[in-house]
Amino acid sequence: MSSPRGFALAEIELRSFDRSFSARCHVQKPDRFRLVEALPADVQRISRGSGVSYGGASFAAESVVQDLGAFNRLLEFDAEQGLLTVEAGARIGDIQRFALARGWMLPVAPGHPRASIGGCIAADVHGKNPARDGTFRKHVASIELFDSSAGWMIASAEENAERFSACFAGFGIPGLMGSATLRMVPAPSAYSLRNIAVANLVDAAEVLRAHAGAPLLYGWHDGRPAQFGRGVIRFGLEAQESARSGQRLTADLPAVIEPWSHCAWNRAGISVMNQWIGRGYRRTGNERLSVEAAMFPLNEARRYFAGFGKEGFVEAQWLLPHKRYADFVAALGAEVARAKPRISLIASKLFDGEPQGLAFDGKGIALAIQIPQPRSTSQATFIEALTELALAHGGRPNLIKESSLQADSARRGIRDFDEARERLRSFDPNGLQVSELSRRLSL
Repeated sequence: MSSPRGFALAEIELRSFDRSFSARCHVQKPDRFRLVEALPADVQRISRGSGVSYGGASFAAESVVQDLGAFNRLLEFDAEQGLLTVEAGARIGDIQRFALARGWMLPVAPGHPRASIGGCIAADVHGKNPARDGTFRKHVASIELFDSSAGWMIASAEENAERFSACFAGFGIPGLMGSATLRMVPAPSAYSLRNIAVANLVDAAEVLRAHAGAPLLYGWHDGRPAQFGRGVIRFGLEAQESARSGQRLTADLPAVIEPWSHCAWNRAGISVMNQWIGRGYRRTGNERLSVEAAMFPLNEARRYFAGFGKEGFVEAQWLLPHKRYADFVAALGAEVARAKPRISLIASKLFDGEPQGLAFDGKGIALAIQIPQPRSTSQATFIEALTELALAHGGRPNLIKESSLQADSARRGIRDFDEARERLRSFDPNGLQVSELSRRLSL
């Protein structure tokens, strides 16, 4: 790719967080919005926040990557209504810390604290209990957008409402986000966290449903054939007292984690890791946890992500409707027993929303299945089988996570895929907003 008509760009190797895609890209790093505007209007582009998304969602070899990392300011805070306006490059961890210090918080936050607000909107991320709190769209009042043809505009439920809705799980296609106004909620002092052991994934679903109103609610499960689905559901309630003052908070997970030279998650490594996690998660009694620690458990996972090695991993994340969930789990367990894939872990969550566009939402149980060395023949074969099983049982894929997913599977998993795609394209009729993800899924 040649630099567009001499426009000053850096040439940088970019890689997705799961290491599934990489490309040498022309990158613009503006520190003023007039530099964003200066890119020729007909140049193919995609915006990028912190670069912690999976599946190549914020770059493509043939696109100019507009890195918004310099646009990270917190602009305005209404302490009475809990409204916070921030630039799109602001990180979710910094926002939570600012809000918590003032008695507020964002109830929906992804696990990685360096995720940008623009990225959270573009992926319509979910948090620690989507059944209670919904997805990110529920907590955004308005967005300031830049369209290379129409210029800057405000989008909200009242103004440019269709474009506003399209921004959520729009993967950057409706335009570059300059800022957003977020709706905060009053923050608790801490959480009281309890672990409930479950023997399998069907039991896990029952426990999740029984605790649907908890502010924190998610499960961890063993993916090994002999222990398939065994794990714990963690649920947390608001505590009246703060977490102990001496509680250590781990520094934010880096945006780029240097992988170990070899994949640690062979069968022996997975066994040791699951035993270690199990000992910690199966502790009885209540654990007092600070809000920040509860929001960002991935801060403790540096070695886990480094252990995938240079080949990275795939996270297959599917939302199964309640009526089909038990049958899916049975079929998946049989496939795991037959194929004996290496699954590093499985996470479970409860959803109770209505799917909109391409967003990962609906009513059911979501399973996130992390798979090391996804390009090896046996692992790739299992991923294909998992995809077919999920689709056969009415599963809905999380497009921002599943980096092995192709357009045909996305269309089969999302009933209104074509209609949602056409709505997105109506805001980018010349097809200028292009990422590896949007190209792979034919968006």
